[in-house]
Amino acid sequence: MNSIGETVTVETDAGRFEGLAGSQVDRFLGIRYAQAPVGPLRFQPPQPMPTPAETVRAQDYAARNFQVGWPEEVFSDLELRGEESEDCLFLNIFRPSNSEGPKPVLFWIHGGAFMCGSGNDYEPSNLVAQNDVVVVTINYRLGVFGFPNLTPLGPEFAGAANLGIQDQVAALKWVSTNITAFGGDLENVTIFGESAGAASVLALLGAPSAVGLFHRGIVFSGAETLFPAPDHLTVLKQFLQCDSDQDCYEQLMKLPAKELVQLQQQAMIYLGPSVDGVVITRPACEAIRDGGASNIPIIAGTTRDEGTILAGPFAVTDEIGTATLLGLAASVGRDDGASYRAFLSETLPGGSVLEHMNRCWYDVFRASALRVAATASEAGAGGWVYNFEVETDHPLGIAHFSDVPFTFNWLEDGNPGLYVHAPTEENRALASQWSATVAAFARTGDPNGGGLAEWPNYTPVSHHCLCVSHNPEVVENPDGEQLLEIYRVPQQRESTSA
Repeated sequence: MNSIGETVTVETDAGRFEGLAGSQVDRFLGIRYAQAPVGPLRFQPPQPMPTPAETVRAQDYAARNFQVGWPEEVFSDLELRGEESEDCLFLNIFRPSNSEGPKPVLFWIHGGAFMCGSGNDYEPSNLVAQNDVVVVTINYRLGVFGFPNLTPLGPEFAGAANLGIQDQVAALKWVSTNITAFGGDLENVTIFGESAGAASVLALLGAPSAVGLFHRGIVFSGAETLFPAPDHLTVLKQFLQCDSDQDCYEQLMKLPAKELVQLQQQAMIYLGPSVDGVVITRPACEAIRDGGASNIPIIAGTTRDEGTILAGPFAVTDEIGTATLLGLAASVGRDDGASYRAFLSETLPGGSVLEHMNRCWYDVFRASALRVAATASEAGAGGWVYNFEVETDHPLGIAHFSDVPFTFNWLEDGNPGLYVHAPTEENRALASQWSATVAAFARTGDPNGGGLAEWPNYTPVSHHCLCVSHNPEVVENPDGEQLLEIYRVPQQRESTSA
């Protein structure tokens, strides 16, 4: 058995990599999956890496993308690994030590509103060792580096609004080609993520270039990509005092990376995935219905208090909060938002913009979870829905992200669930069961068998939902008929037979 500090070498089509051997988990860190997107490759699709002649040392976390920082009042204790750099297209691989493959592969896409975060910050060793799976974590381009709408500049920039999604596809292609050498099963890859990472999972369902690169999906608090990209260039021209789109582009190419991040913050533009017709050709539910993703089983769900973290940063003024709320409301019902705004007025009469936004964030994620799961079940692959309801005394409640420490079973090491859950015996036991449920789904496409209550599909007929708590139970339609209608969740069709 290897001891910590020893090295282990793996030979792949992409080169020879020397990682760190452990008593339970081997780590291969900072593997470059595409060329550095710098210089002339800024704002360009990820380019394949030539195979290096020498052994690559894969023992340290590599760079994360330049980014807007985490809110300090929420994540002040988060350990950030890797320096910030525009050269950020790296992945990390964690596999069980001294055991034969092929094993299910879990491909983690980090969250952070497409503005911050890194795959380096997620420690999957307990998930790997306890469930005999391989986990891959990735970095991808964020914000102005990953999602600038440059399509007005000409056909050569088609797809530029989704460079970050193209990075994720490039990493999946790298995994498909090379993961067998690390003991992974290239025919059994599950993409999973939280927040922006969960939105990425849904976006990849609608990305033709990702077809065949993954086989299951898990969506922790994710929203569908529904709309075209905003007009970024018009806003950026104003801040850069440019006369033309081309002049603006030339200035963007010249700016140092740190100044690009500052420009993004000053301009206050949304930068995330969009339905561009090139990289993402349709929303997730449409991709499932038209056959492009009809064979992908899905787990999707939410935490009870999603909005307690998210509402504040988007409601710094009533004007900004109201504008954000209008956009979110349209995402809830996949329409102009009128029906949902009427629901908010009815449910929270006299509520402040902040109170309305708090509720709206929950409904954005919840609507997508129910729609996608019902559609996946309708297509035959299967969809499952959960509510995360593990109580806490923290003022934020059962907040956005609070299911992630249970997914990776960080509580097993005596660590708190970041900012909400203490590592009590009850929480540790539940974390072990929840991470085993995630692994069971990755292994078979069915989440049952991890020790929780029997979990049936969420369908247009039976709206079964697993309430994840210290007493897990399945309930029927906890959301109610009014919300199912507003969310536009598929319902049982009327019979047309005579």
